[in-house]
Amino acid sequence: MAGNPKNLEVLVRRSSLILAVFLFSLPLFAQTPFPEPWPKALVPQEYWQTLLTGNATYMAGALPYKGLQAERDANVGGQNPPVTVLSCADSRVPAELVFGRAIGDLFVVRVAGNVATTLDIASIEYAILHKWTLLIVVMGHEDCGAVKAALEIDDPPTPSLVTLVQRIRESFLLSTWTGPDNVERAIKANARSSAAYLLAHSTVIRKAVLEHRVGLIAAYYNLKSGKVEEVKQ
Repeated sequence: MAGNPKNLEVLVRRSSLILAVFLFSLPLFAQTPFPEPWPKALVPQEYWQTLLTGNATYMAGALPYKGLQAERDANVGGQNPPVTVLSCADSRVPAELVFGRAIGDLFVVRVAGNVATTLDIASIEYAILHKWTLLIVVMGHEDCGAVKAALEIDDPPTPSLVTLVQRIRESFLLSTWTGPDNVERAIKANARSSAAYLLAHSTVIRKAVLEHRVGLIAAYYNLKSGKVEEVKQ
């Protein structure tokens, strides 16, 4: 039956039609920009939901960036990123990829242990005063080396590192948090503490958050799954 010339002719026609449809749609798909522009007039929580949508695409391992040249061109004259991300300097936590965003979308401040110093706070204030930022995300991550160092009884070998771990240790009571089972708890506690630190040490940030002009969310990133989740206060 499979060798019947008439059946083979029908099969060839069907295959040709499928191929033609695919080739016709391919250029259109290739020109579709990713990610899509931010939706208009979003409140802070809606920006968070948009970030989680991008994160789901990232978790699936499918970030089809198509319009990077156009995005570069669009941002040459200035920027207007609605989301600021304070995250760790760890190379495994690239914020733009994690949230499925691209050029001009995120204002990212990265520092070991995602703890803000005066200069980091200045960067965030700059974004708020320019009326870019509508949401601040303070993101800790699984297996954070800075937090793990802070959980050690002994101090690290340099004054700068000691200053870093002492700041992180303010997030938890060291004597009751030692041991590998508490690493994730400590990382999440540090993310919450870092978010609270922004409010306590910046009038600009505190005023914007209290007036509900800017949202503030602490988050945790799982290295294995790629998932980001909110860390409740």
